Amino acid sequence: MAVIDAKVIANLKALGKDKNFLTDLINLFVKESPTLVDAMQKHHKAGDAAAMASAAHKYKSSSRQLGATKLSEMCLSVEQAGKAGKQNDKIVAETIAKIKDESATAIKELKVILENHLKGK
Repeated sequence: MAVIDAKVIANLKALGKDKNFLTDLINLFVKESPTLVDAMQKHHKAGDAAAMASAAHKYKSSSRQLGATKLSEMCLSVEQAGKAGKQNDKIVAETIAKIKDESATAIKELKVILENHLKGK
């Protein structure tokens, strides 16, 4: 499974009237990703289920928007755990660690996609 769904990227390119649309989406994702992952970790450690679920929900949505399906699914898992009050579950901690790794991989791939996009590829 690809980290980033090429069909989603193609659809986003088709939506934009110029290169700025996809460029802005990717740049925003790259900028906000560390903050959202850190928020999930922080709220997990603090035992704040609602805040953890909220951060996971935001990251789930932005990940899905850019075609990072696996990352989005992992965020959904953390969101659901938070909504169920299971923020202290060991599996949640492991999932957040996996989200951090998957996020780094997605960001690398999106940067390559952006570079190619700006070159007209």
